Amino acid sequence: MRVPSWSIPLAQWLRNHQLLYARWVRIYEADTSAVSPQRPTVDVEIFEAKDEDIRRLAAMVSSSPEAWLGRQTRGSVCLIARSGTTYRGYLWITRGTHLVREVNHVVNVSRDPSGAYIHNVFVMPDSRRMGIFGALVAAAKQWAEARGLSRLYTTIARDNEASERAHRAAGFRTVAGSVTVLRVGSHEWKRVSRPRGTRVVDLLE
Repeated sequence: MRVPSWSIPLAQWLRNHQLLYARWVRIYEADTSAVSPQRPTVDVEIFEAKDEDIRRLAAMVSSSPEAWLGRQTRGSVCLIARSGTTYRGYLWITRGTHLVREVNHVVNVSRDPSGAYIHNVFVMPDSRRMGIFGALVAAAKQWAEARGLSRLYTTIARDNEASERAHRAAGFRTVAGSVTVLRVGSHEWKRVSRPRGTRVVDLLE
């Protein structure tokens, strides 16, 4: 079907005036056995952050550290990659619930007793293309396996092709459901696509 020529500028105008919002995220799954160790091109240490580490991180990545801290999921563990005193990246991992803010929907990984969920993965701009992302995912694998878990989950926005490529390279393959949100003015439509197959666990609330 051909898209009318007027629809694209109209959609842009609606977005610019915050009257149109469209977002689609997919849940990806990886067996920890499929996540291979990643060796970054710089020496890094990945450690489980304490409160003071997380506060330092918040001051580095946000102009509103307290608001940033308030958005993080309680019950999640933060893994930080650093070289000496330089923070290079981080991710959060949980065995409980996480609110995917882009679509305002909850993922409940506790429905899979063998699963853990990674979220809010970030590599500092000056540390990209150094293998930091892969090293963080490998550390998440070790964290999960140390607790007897064998599966990792994450959510990726449909339009985030770089993140999708990175996660696929790290071993994420199966799409275990998706959530689509379309909001026009005060009207909102949400579609939840459940996973198919007996092996895939439905994590969507």
